[in-house]
Amino acid sequence: MNSPSTPERRPRRLAIAAGALALCVLALGLLATRNTVASVAPVAVVNPKLDALPTVIFADGTLSYRNELAMTAEVLGAVEEIYVRQGDEVKRGQPLMKLRSQQYEAQLAQREAGRDGEVASLEVNRASRELAAAKLRRFTELRKQQLVSEADLDEARAAYRQADAEYRQGGTRIQNQRALVDEVQDSLHKSLLRSPIDGTVLSIDVSAGETAVPSALSFSGSIVARIADTSVLVATAKLGEYDVWKIRPGAIANVVVPAFDETPLQGTVRSVSMAPTRAAAGSGNGAAATGAASYEVLIDIRNTRRASLRTGMTCRVEFPSRKAAPVLTVPIAALREEGEAVPAAGKGNTGTVLVVRDGIASLREVQLGDANDSRQEIRRGLSAEDLIVVPASGQPSLQPGTRVRVISYERG
Repeated sequence: MNSPSTPERRPRRLAIAAGALALCVLALGLLATRNTVASVAPVAVVNPKLDALPTVIFADGTLSYRNELAMTAEVLGAVEEIYVRQGDEVKRGQPLMKLRSQQYEAQLAQREAGRDGEVASLEVNRASRELAAAKLRRFTELRKQQLVSEADLDEARAAYRQADAEYRQGGTRIQNQRALVDEVQDSLHKSLLRSPIDGTVLSIDVSAGETAVPSALSFSGSIVARIADTSVLVATAKLGEYDVWKIRPGAIANVVVPAFDETPLQGTVRSVSMAPTRAAAGSGNGAAATGAASYEVLIDIRNTRRASLRTGMTCRVEFPSRKAAPVLTVPIAALREEGEAVPAAGKGNTGTVLVVRDGIASLREVQLGDANDSRQEIRRGLSAEDLIVVPASGQPSLQPGTRVRVISYERG
């Protein structure tokens, strides 16, 4: 027998099924909407802008004193006495050390005696010449009166010529003796070594009793002392060929000496070499690594820290620079790092940025120029109207082809 409730249950089941189907449709719609929203990434974009791009060129360097002299003896002699010590301040002409000079004093006495002897002989020769001249005059008058023969007159003439020649030779011998005296006096003067400049004694390289060897003899170890004007330092830096043309004499440079502190000393570029130096392996600025040439730049620095800074210290030289004309730049953060650091600027390297167009982020290769701490020059590949993605800190890497939604826009 059929149950009376069977026809009544069918509509109820259909209603339940329809409700479940509606819930499924609603859930699928919500999920689709969520996925659509999630697939659109929020981004901040900027336009490239024209900028004079102040930059800093870095180079390693070494300090030295601008006026530093290595003193050598000009005569051979044992060091008899040293009057100064390392670190002493000296004036120009001040005695530094004395070499043993007894041999020069003896030579001087001998040659002065020879000179004085020649002077005495010259006086005798002068008297003989005057006597011969007087006799010649008298015989010339007597010959006119036919009181002496022609032979007697010829004899008087020959006597005068001989006396005159001896007198002239005596004068020459005196000049030679005086030259010999001056030579010994010069050697005696050089046996006392004096400071050639106002400065500081950097080192005394000999001891009393040691023999000072003239540098002209080409022996090693001929330096006896080093003197320097410590008021002006020179930083010698090496710049590669891609940077050296940007530096001119008179330009400002900041010199940091890590051994002292990080406070920069302001200097002025004195000279920039026209010829390259030999590239050293492992040198900075990429010169040696690329086989490029490097050039020497000299920077004068007023030494306000004489008690701390020394010749031979290493330093870091910073050359502030600015483009002569505005160039197109983007924030450095806009450059993509594809597995490695962004290449160094200024050598025709390329990089990539994300450009937003029609709501899609696409990858674009650009040619890089110079850079500073915050902005990068773009030499080719972008225009001022492009929208460039600048990732926020901590934001996951945005893949090319992603749909994006601009949430922040900066013009220029």
